[in-house]
Amino acid sequence: MRIAPLLAILAAVGCGRSHPAQPPSDLEHTVAVLVPNNRTGDNLLVAGTSFIEKYAFASSRVTVPDVLASEARLQLARRGFTVVDKDVVEKATEGKTPGSAEAAAEIASHGKLPGLALWLDIRRWEPDAPTHPAFVIVAVTASLVDPATGKVKWSVDRQAAPVPTPGEIALGPAYVTAARKVAHELFAPLGEEQPIAVDHSRRRR
Repeated sequence: MRIAPLLAILAAVGCGRSHPAQPPSDLEHTVAVLVPNNRTGDNLLVAGTSFIEKYAFASSRVTVPDVLASEARLQLARRGFTVVDKDVVEKATEGKTPGSAEAAAEIASHGKLPGLALWLDIRRWEPDAPTHPAFVIVAVTASLVDPATGKVKWSVDRQAAPVPTPGEIALGPAYVTAARKVAHELFAPLGEEQPIAVDHSRRRR
């Protein structure tokens, strides 16, 4: 057992996160999840055919932004939001990645997407080790932007802090575990999580 990394987790968890942002009472409940912005300088690849089947439909590779966007759609749907279909968003935005909340509003407006646009900004995604990672240090911002006005209607900023990934051997599964935990943390202020039906119709044959 690596004692030092585990102690680092205990020291950092709880002090690196920002306070949960409460949404306004009149928040629009239709959301289009745009391609997350990756500012880490790393491609953040997630290997494995099972991941490709689950997270990527038109690509032979999966990245952390792919997984984080998928988990964001799931978390929003579980909290009662109407999430614009991934294919509709990709076609309307031509797969463009917004580099700011303002750019997210512009892209969503140009693509005539309904509701709000979700902009995810990944500033840090760093595992503690290349194998058997005990945690991934994550810093990410999530913002719901009104395409009509360009205004940010809700935002939460997760400052750099470790996300535990116990039991994972390789980086890919650790990245997926971290993405799931971070998405749950980011969108928790938007409401109670409810179970939803899972659509398996698009699973590759």
